[in-house]
Amino acid sequence: MLTNEEIREAVYYSYDSMTWITWLVLTLLTFKTIQAFNKAYSTNENYAAMKANPDKSGIAQFYYAIIMSILCVIVFFLPYILK
Repeated sequence: MLTNEEIREAVYYSYDSMTWITWLVLTLLTFKTIQAFNKAYSTNENYAAMKANPDKSGIAQFYYAIIMSILCVIVFFLPYILK
């Protein structure tokens, strides 16, 4: 299990190691995440409505947003992981 000090070190190291290209990729991933969540909830009020809706584009956008948000975390911590 990671301690608070190890998590703090990972965040500081990753933040200090980021270049402009990393910031660009992180910005694009964040934008795509927000865009996908907006599309998912534009026609559905909640997750149960997405599952019940015969048009599965809402739930597909929801899962796409989840994947993009996980990629945001991976891209941010990639310098520390590669260290």
